[in-house]
Amino acid sequence: MQMICQRWTYRVGNSTVTVDNAFNWLGWAQERLRVNDETVQDSRGLFRTRQSYAEPWLTMIGEGELSVCISARLMSIQCELRLNGDLIATEAYLATRWSGPKNSWPAEEDWRSAQRGDFIVVPKAETPKG
Repeated sequence: MQMICQRWTYRVGNSTVTVDNAFNWLGWAQERLRVNDETVQDSRGLFRTRQSYAEPWLTMIGEGELSVCISARLMSIQCELRLNGDLIATEAYLATRWSGPKNSWPAEEDWRSAQRGDFIVVPKAETPKG
């Protein structure tokens, strides 16, 4: 199955958090939330335009909540990561086009820096032309 994939990478304390999204033009979509390369949440299905996750998160001041919201826009996918309601800055925007079975993901080496046309919301100052 031909998939269009996006990845957002964040740094939260000493942890690396990645959010992956993949979709195709037939309506299939899949998402996953990973912390330090371990999948902690994943979902999949047909005709999905929004997905949210929440994970308990231990902070220096106690228990908190790490929340993710992935949403489809007109020609892109947007992702927001929040810790206790505060927006976390994205460290890297990655993308790839990939062909494989449902519920699977491209190899790590297939991901590259996102560019225009990758269906990912990147702030204009950070978007490489390509």
